[in-house]
Amino acid sequence: MIFQRTQPSTPKRRSIVARRFSPRFGRSCIAWPKTAAKARSYFCQTLRSTGLLAAVCILSACATSPDRSPDPAIETPETWTTGTAPTQPTAWLADLQSPELEGFVAEALAQNPGLEATAARFAQSLAEARIAGADRLPSAGLGLNGARQQISTFGPTSTGGVIFENYDLALNLRWELDLWGRLRDRSAAALARVDASQADFAAARLSLAAQTAKAWLNLIEAQEQLALAERNAQAYRDNQAAIESRFQRGLSDGFELRRIRTQAAAAQADISSRQAALDQSIRTLETILGRYPSAALEAGATLPGLPAAVPAGLPADLLQRRPDLIAAERQLAATEREQSADRKERLPQISLTASGGTASQSVSNLLNGDFSVWTLAGNLTQPIFQGGRIRANIDRSAALRDQAAANYRDTALRAFFEVETTLAAEQFLRREQAQLKIAADEATAAEALAWERYSQGTGDFLSALDAQRTADNTRSRLLSTDNRLLQNRIDLYLALGGDFLDQKPYSQVVGSLAQPPAPVPKDDDTNRAAEPTRLR
Repeated sequence: MIFQRTQPSTPKRRSIVARRFSPRFGRSCIAWPKTAAKARSYFCQTLRSTGLLAAVCILSACATSPDRSPDPAIETPETWTTGTAPTQPTAWLADLQSPELEGFVAEALAQNPGLEATAARFAQSLAEARIAGADRLPSAGLGLNGARQQISTFGPTSTGGVIFENYDLALNLRWELDLWGRLRDRSAAALARVDASQADFAAARLSLAAQTAKAWLNLIEAQEQLALAERNAQAYRDNQAAIESRFQRGLSDGFELRRIRTQAAAAQADISSRQAALDQSIRTLETILGRYPSAALEAGATLPGLPAAVPAGLPADLLQRRPDLIAAERQLAATEREQSADRKERLPQISLTASGGTASQSVSNLLNGDFSVWTLAGNLTQPIFQGGRIRANIDRSAALRDQAAANYRDTALRAFFEVETTLAAEQFLRREQAQLKIAADEATAAEALAWERYSQGTGDFLSALDAQRTADNTRSRLLSTDNRLLQNRIDLYLALGGDFLDQKPYSQVVGSLAQPPAPVPKDDDTNRAAEPTRLR
């Protein structure tokens, strides 16, 4: 149903009102004002009234991101099953006390292409939200039309081949009145997706910082494992030289010589394996940093100490803090608003159109106010039959809402699983580390005692060789466990959703980061693992 009011471009005519009924348009009213000046005045008053109505409707239908949806049924315990203290996550990057790592994290955040792609997706969601919001505002366009027509010279209505011309210049306005909030729901859904995209970006940023820290720890462990392998190989070479000397003097048989040569060669092969692991670790970190993987990067020589506190927090706080959970909840809110908008497609849609300008048979008159014309029309559309499209859209949005709710529950359960497993793993790893420290000390002492007894003739060769292998493996396991404990702590920080920086703006943090220090020399006695025993 359309109601329209128009003014033709006939200047200086008396007011005449003509009414007619049309099956398509309903009742139409056409009025000609007495003068062009009155026409312009009436048109300006109409535009002012329409603008006031538009402003009121816009202010009354402003869209904001929807409120947080009630959490789907998720069993949330009051405390973690590991029984840790309910403290809040801290800026864990500072807990590791490594300016070098802080510099690497800053570089990764600035250069990593994966994070740049996530930021671009966030910008895309912002643009899509603006597109959705634009549907709620009036649209305006300036049109210039011209036509030249010649009527046939034959026929009962012939005008003798006269050529007709018609030109018009008009500003066209159109606005859909969002009486039921359908467009508002669409816009709110888009804003909720912006929130979800922002949370995804925060999660990607946090994950990138964790990946950088873990790659850095793997690099340092690889360096320490290589240094340990080199010291072990040197110890085997020294012991091989001593046994060869004993063999030449007849104090040792060929079996002992061949066994020590075997172990020396195996230790040298272990160096190649450790070098390959170090090479891969360096290239992995370089790739995360956005650099070319040239294996030219250097890092500090020792693993940092483990922070004492375990910032677990409360399980209920995890739903409000972890970025992937926030993103899942915002996606759920978006699907709920989309479902509401699809239901409102059944309701009537009302739109207003307005046009004002000039029309004449001559182009030169288009800027002459005496040839002004205007149109104001209203359109009311009630959907009746659309082949089941509206019903199908409602069913589709309901299924998407159920999917989003299930995804939210799944994300929450995985988050609880990650926190519980990393909390438990830290306790197990701490116990393992404590026992391995004892084992490494005892194995080193047993190695020294075994070779001493062998050199004195009171111990056998195989016992000394076995003691050395045991000490080598124990020291290597201790290094690996130290790294695993630090890696697990970073996984815990990531599972808890705690940020890796303090509350300062990130630009200030980046500006205060120190340059990476020079690598510590590998032969520094303060950073060595226990030295292998050499046969004197």
